[in-house]
Amino acid sequence: MKNIRIMFIASLLAAGAVCVNAQESKRKWINEQIKSMSLRRQIAQLFVVACYPERGETHIGKISEIISGEQIGGIIWGECSPAIYAETLNRLQSLADIPLLVTMDAEWGVAMRLDSVIKFPQQLTLGAISDNNLIYQFGLEVAEQCRKIGVHFNFAPVVDVNNNPNNPVINMRSFGENKYKVTEKAYAYMKGMQDGGILTSLKHFPGHGDTDKDSHRELPAITHDKKHINDTELYPFRELIKRGATGVMTAHLRIPALYKEDVPSSQSKEICTNLLQKKLKFKGLIITDALEMNGALHNRDTSKVALYSLIAGNNILEIPVNLQQSINEIEKAVQNGEISKRYIKKNCKKILAAKYDLGLHKGFNPINPHGILEKLNTEQAKNLRYKLAEASLTLLSNRNILPLNPEKIKYIEIGNGKAFKNQMKQYCELDTIVLKPKIFKENIDSVAANLSDAQTVIIGYHSTHARPSTNFGIDTLVADFIDSLAINKSVILVFFGNPYAIAKFKNHENFAAIIVAYDNSDEAQTCSAKAIFGKQEFSGKLPVSINKKYREDFGITDLNKYNEINNE
Repeated sequence: MKNIRIMFIASLLAAGAVCVNAQESKRKWINEQIKSMSLRRQIAQLFVVACYPERGETHIGKISEIISGEQIGGIIWGECSPAIYAETLNRLQSLADIPLLVTMDAEWGVAMRLDSVIKFPQQLTLGAISDNNLIYQFGLEVAEQCRKIGVHFNFAPVVDVNNNPNNPVINMRSFGENKYKVTEKAYAYMKGMQDGGILTSLKHFPGHGDTDKDSHRELPAITHDKKHINDTELYPFRELIKRGATGVMTAHLRIPALYKEDVPSSQSKEICTNLLQKKLKFKGLIITDALEMNGALHNRDTSKVALYSLIAGNNILEIPVNLQQSINEIEKAVQNGEISKRYIKKNCKKILAAKYDLGLHKGFNPINPHGILEKLNTEQAKNLRYKLAEASLTLLSNRNILPLNPEKIKYIEIGNGKAFKNQMKQYCELDTIVLKPKIFKENIDSVAANLSDAQTVIIGYHSTHARPSTNFGIDTLVADFIDSLAINKSVILVFFGNPYAIAKFKNHENFAAIIVAYDNSDEAQTCSAKAIFGKQEFSGKLPVSINKKYREDFGITDLNKYNEINNE
C-alpha cells in the first residue's frame, strides 16, 4: 500500500513538472516574439482584416501587402469556394512571420461562408430541438469542419435572447426567446466546438436580441432598464462565462441604462472593461464586431474607432475601415500618453498566448485543396444534418388529420419543393399545382378551379425569407388565398421558413394542420413529408412565440393524446 502511495505521489509530481515545463515554454515563446516586435508590429497583432477571395486578384493582392507589410494578427473570411479558400489561405499564411489567427463567422457551419458545403440549420431551428446532445454533436462537427480548413476561431454561438419578433439582424440567428433555453443550447454548441479544438465567441455582448435596427446600417438602442438587461440580456453571457467561454464579441449598441456617453457599446469602457471583465470576470479574448459597420462609426472619427475600441477593453479589433490609419492612431496615442506601451504589450501577449495554445508556435500546416469537398461533406455530417431537421420539425395544429391516410392529394407548391414532393409521392398519388406569387393575380381563378373537387390540400410554402422587413417572403395575396381555402378544404400548411411568419396567416383554427419546418433544405422537406404520413414523429417545440396560442415551447408531439383532447 505504501508503494502504491509513493507511485501515486510521484506521478502527480511528474504531471506537475510537465505542466510547469509547458507553461515555461509558452512564456518563453511569447516573450521571444514580443522582443522581436516593434511597437507597430505589436499593435498590428491586435487586428483581424477581412479577405473576400471572390473579389479577385486585386483584392487578394492588397490583403497580401497588408500581411507582408504590417504582419497583422489574423484574418476573417468572406464567401468563396473551399478550393479557392484553401489556395488563398496557404498563400496568405506563407507571408506571416507568426501564423495568422484564422477566424470565420460560421454560425451554422463553414457553409455560412464557403459554397458547396453542407448547410446546417440556423440557431433558431436548433432552438426547436429538445435534445441538447444533438446540438453538442453539431458543435463537434462544426469544429471538425473548421480544423480541416485551418480555421481556429469561430465567431459563434449567438447568445442574444431574441425577444423582439421584428429584430432585423438577429432573429433566425438566435436560439430563441427563452433565456434559459438559449443558455443551455448555446452551451451545448459552445462546448462541442471547444471540445473539438477551436475557439468560440459569445455574441453580441451585452445582448442584441431586443433591437429593431440593424447595427450594420445604424446604431440600435437597448432602452430597457438596468434590471431587465441584467436579468435577460446578460443572463446567457454571465452563465456561459462561468462555464468556460473562450471569447466574447462586443456589439455596436447604445444602452443608456448602462452608460451615459453617446458612443457604441463596443467603444465603452463601462461595457467592455467594467461590466465584462470586472463584474462578469471574463478573462478570455474580447473581439469587436466589425469596425466597418455603421453602428461602430456612429458620430465617431473613422480613423480612431479601433483606438477607442482598444481603450474600452477589446483585445481583437475586427475589420477596421482603414488598417494603416487605425494603427497610426494607436501609435500616436502611445506617443502622447493616451495609452501605454504596457497595455499594448499585454493585449499582444494575450493573442500570442491563444496562438500558442492552438499550436501556431509550431508554424502553419498548408491546407490541401485536393478533395476538400469530400473532407467536409462526410456521411457523418449528412446524417447529422438530417437528424437536426428531424428533431426540429414542429407541429402547431392537427384537427384529426395527421397522420394522413394515403389517397389522391392536391399539392400546392410555392417555391422549390422538389424533395418534399418526391418524398410524398412515396406514399400517395399527388396532383401538383405550381403557384408562382408574381403571376398569381393573373391565374388565381384557374388555381381555384383546379382545387374545386379537392378534399385535402397540402401547401408547401417554400419561397420564404428570414427577415421581417421582407414580410418573411410571404405574398399577401397568396396568404389571403390560402386562408380562404382553409375555410372550405382540409388544408395542411407546411411552412419552410421563419416561424414568426405563421402570424401572417389568419384564422389558424381553420387549418387542418400547420407544420413549421424552419428552412427549405432537402432534409427539412423530406422529414416533413415523412411526418405527414406518420413515418416519423413530430418532436420540435417553438423557440419563440408567434401569438397567444402558439407560445414559446408549444409543439404537438403526441398525436393520439392531442386528438383525444380535441374530440372531447
